[in-house]
Amino acid sequence: MNNALECGFPPSLNEQSLRLAIESVCAKFGRVRNLKIVPASRRLDFQCVCLLQLASAAAQAASKSKLQVAEFEPNLAFFADVDGKCTCPTM
Repeated sequence: MNNALECGFPPSLNEQSLRLAIESVCAKFGRVRNLKIVPASRRLDFQCVCLLQLASAAAQAASKSKLQVAEFEPNLAFFADVDGKCTCPTM
């Protein structure tokens, strides 16, 4: 399940392009305070979980509503596919 595309994030080739896409899309809501990208599978079609915190509660509520992402206190959470190998640390 790749709900990042449904949220308006472009397809990503790697962790860095995914990070840049998330920060770009979220800029209209406010500053990104914290962003963690965590591997969710070890299959060839790589998927990761994105845990996002924005700078204010108002920005977080607006982005949650507009992007239709889940809340995983204190983060917003969604899945994203990465076409290449992700180098992000595992939990």
